[in-house]
Amino acid sequence: MIPSYDLTLHALRISLDCSQKGSSTMKTSKPAGVHEELSMQWLIPVAMGLWAIWTWSREQEQERLIERGRLAAMYVNPFMSACEDLQSRIYSVLELGGLRTLRERYPDGAYAEETLYLIVRYFGWAATLSRYSPYSQDPIVIRLSEAVRDTFATTGGGFTVGAFNFFHPEQKALGKLVMSRTPGQHGIELDTISSYKFRERLTLPALSNSPSVQQSLDALRNATDGENLPGRSRLEKAQHHLVDLLHYLEEKEGYRLFAGERRKCSRSKQSRTRNGAQRPPSTAGFARPNGKARPSRTVVRHN
Repeated sequence: MIPSYDLTLHALRISLDCSQKGSSTMKTSKPAGVHEELSMQWLIPVAMGLWAIWTWSREQEQERLIERGRLAAMYVNPFMSACEDLQSRIYSVLELGGLRTLRERYPDGAYAEETLYLIVRYFGWAATLSRYSPYSQDPIVIRLSEAVRDTFATTGGGFTVGAFNFFHPEQKALGKLVMSRTPGQHGIELDTISSYKFRERLTLPALSNSPSVQQSLDALRNATDGENLPGRSRLEKAQHHLVDLLHYLEEKEGYRLFAGERRKCSRSKQSRTRNGAQRPPSTAGFARPNGKARPSRTVVRHN
């Protein structure tokens, strides 16, 4: 598509050519002063009209950018936040012994409901992004966001029915459950309910009787660690897609939610054993969440 200012310059060149041709045809019959006056009579209104068109196109572009920024603030930013919170929780639980830390923080087991809330919040914002955001037709965002949803929904390729398995209709229902509508600067705006209110809604019959919901909560409460967490492979794959999705959106939006380096979950020990692979040897340093390994502080002395 040709930019508006290019069209304006092109039209101005055409008008000048026309005025020059017109003046050249009249040179044989009229004095030079008359030719200049006729040329100005053509040029001034044409230039004013083109300036008006250019100004209008600039205003339209500014309004488009303002609207784009509004949509990003309302839908893209919350979606990216939901992706970051979910992938970070999954990585912490599976790779950094996060279940032990969560149990210390939430002795009553509320961390299970909170983790489920992060999953469901993603479902809600993913549906919202696909309808209202500037990325509603972006093929990469569609592919990666749907890959996350498919990972939770599929039962093939080694994924079994059980913990963290939510079919697409249930994902849609759960996503709507956490979304709310509130009056805002631009009318009715979408937001998510708090994790506390979500815990209250888990007592509703529809959720208390849901096998997928209860199996996921039981897995988080009863697993000894992330290595033995039922549904681990499903969470691993979802976290991989979330990291890819965040990298793409951050590049497009021009800012980062996490200043460090995000790392993807490794395959479970059972999966590596099935494929005949050995667990990599431990390093002298310590693993850092979503970052690089901390170098060893051991000092080697040479005599």
